[in-house]
Amino acid sequence: MGAGKPHNHGGHRSRRRKFVLENGASGLSELEFLEMLLFYAIPRADTVPTAKELLQRFGSIEGVLDAEMGEISKIKGLKDGAELLFGLLREFLARYGEKTAPSLLEPDLMKKYLVNLYKDITTETVYALYFTRGGEFMGKQIIFCGGISSAKFSLRTVTEGVIRSGGNAVILAHNHPSNVLVPSGDDIISTKHIAVHLAANDIDLIEHYIVGKTDCVGFFAENNGI
Repeated sequence: MGAGKPHNHGGHRSRRRKFVLENGASGLSELEFLEMLLFYAIPRADTVPTAKELLQRFGSIEGVLDAEMGEISKIKGLKDGAELLFGLLREFLARYGEKTAPSLLEPDLMKKYLVNLYKDITTETVYALYFTRGGEFMGKQIIFCGGISSAKFSLRTVTEGVIRSGGNAVILAHNHPSNVLVPSGDDIISTKHIAVHLAANDIDLIEHYIVGKTDCVGFFAENNGI
């Protein structure tokens, strides 16, 4: 790095910790959340680049936690300490018995969750969120970067993702960077096609949301079913 003035990572970390202590962690984006987790694996360094690389490689925090042993330490700057951290977090979640509350399916909580999920995403991106029919959240994954109406992503990817998660229901979400929360005709046709495909595989499509900067709209709720 040379002999230049070192970055004040300690001050930044103190401000991050103070914010969470005063406001809670629910307002953190996935990137910010992972950045803070890495404080405990990387004692003195900027953890943002590493957090970004983890999200790019594994797709989400769930993807990081589900990574096989040894995959985390392949990321530059991460060693056994990070493997240990995420291994302990996996065990903690297993013992606690849930990844998140089933009440995530409540529309107001889901909207808040999705707006926060897309907080740092500027390109149109499609997420699939997996659930059991009892409402337990089983995980999520990015299934395509691009518009849902383009239908270029594989429906097989969604089906296999639900089955792999242990769920049997899915919520789809894609963002409109324009912040216009109105489904196009192609959006509606694509959603109908997806719903039929999933039903043929005994998988429920619970809802499909269009997400903006501060709100989101559900296809089924707005159109009394499609």
